[in-house]
Amino acid sequence: MLVRSIAVGVALLSAPLFSLAQTTEPETPRYYIGVSAFTNFSQRLSRELDKSTVPPLQLTLGYQLNPRWAVQLGAAYSSSPGSYSVNPRDANGNVVAGYYSNNYRNTALTLTALGRYTVTRNLNNRFQLDGIGGFTLDYETYKGRGYYYDVSQGASVAFDRSSKTYHKALSVGPSFRYRLFSGLEAVGEGTVNMDLRSPRVVTTSGAVGLRYRFGH
Repeated sequence: MLVRSIAVGVALLSAPLFSLAQTTEPETPRYYIGVSAFTNFSQRLSRELDKSTVPPLQLTLGYQLNPRWAVQLGAAYSSSPGSYSVNPRDANGNVVAGYYSNNYRNTALTLTALGRYTVTRNLNNRFQLDGIGGFTLDYETYKGRGYYYDVSQGASVAFDRSSKTYHKALSVGPSFRYRLFSGLEAVGEGTVNMDLRSPRVVTTSGAVGLRYRFGH
C-alpha cells in the first residue's frame, strides 16, 4: 500500500514537470527560400555585350532566428557567350591578308551573406520593412579564343586568353516584403556595396521576386 501511494505521488508530482518541459520546447526552425530577378555591377558588366534583356535569377535560402532577426544566403549566376570577326585594313583602309576573330564567354557569380532585421512594429501586418546588411562576393571570368592580325608576320595568329576577378564588398540596404497569402511573400531588396579593397568604389544591387516560408 505504501509503495502504491509513493508511486501515485511521484506520478502526480512529475506530471506538471513533464507538461512544463513540453511547453518550453523551442519552436520548429522556420526556413525560407526565394527566387528573384537580380542585378548588380558584376552581372551587368558580364552581360554588356549580351542582347538578352532577361536578368539573372538569384536563389535565396534563409533561416528565421526569432520573430525579428534572420540570416540568409543568396547566389546569382550569369553566362554570356558571344563572337565577332573583322577584316584588318591598312592605313589607307584597304583590306589586307588575315583577319581578326574572337569567340568569348563572360560569366559572373554573385554570393551574398546577409543579416535581416524587421523594422515594422506590428509583425502581423502584410507589409514589412527590413534592414539588411552583410557581405557580397563577386567572381567574374572571361575566356576568349580566336585570331588576331600580326603586322610583323603579315598573317593571323591564334590566341587564347582568360582572366578572373574577385570583388568583396560590405552591403547594406532596405528590404520590402508583402504577404500574398500564408507562407508566400513578394519581396524587393536593394543594397549599396562598398568594395573592401577600394572603399571609394561603391556600387548598387537590386532584386525583385517571391519568397516562401516553411512552417506555416
